Amino acid sequence: MKKKNNTEPQYVTKEILKQELTKSEKRLTGKIGSLDSKIDTVEKRLDAKIDGVEQRLDAKIDAKVDSAVQSMKDYTDSRFNQLDTKLNQRFDKVEHYFEELTGMFVQQNKKIDTSLKQLKNHEQRITKLEEQKV
Repeated sequence: MKKKNNTEPQYVTKEILKQELTKSEKRLTGKIGSLDSKIDTVEKRLDAKIDGVEQRLDAKIDAKVDSAVQSMKDYTDSRFNQLDTKLNQRFDKVEHYFEELTGMFVQQNKKIDTSLKQLKNHEQRITKLEEQKV
């Protein structure tokens, strides 16, 4: 058997170490770059999924808020309609009482006028009678 001529030195020199470290650094840099691109891809996919979820949640929340707002509007409208009905009934009663009082006032004024006229007539008669006696 032949022995190979071994031209490689038996020890590690500074040059060999630098070369090996440079090669390792390049391999690691390539792997890091690949991992960075994979992370960016995953991040973009997650952002897209999160955006989709946010949009669906926003739509659901908006629908529920709109429903609640409409429900509150309907409730307040019905309550105000009830209040309007009651107030209209009360105002009608007050108006009726006011008309009755006005009518009574007019009647009393007529009675007072009549009584004043009668009193004046009586005073005139009394005055005439007194003049006749004198």
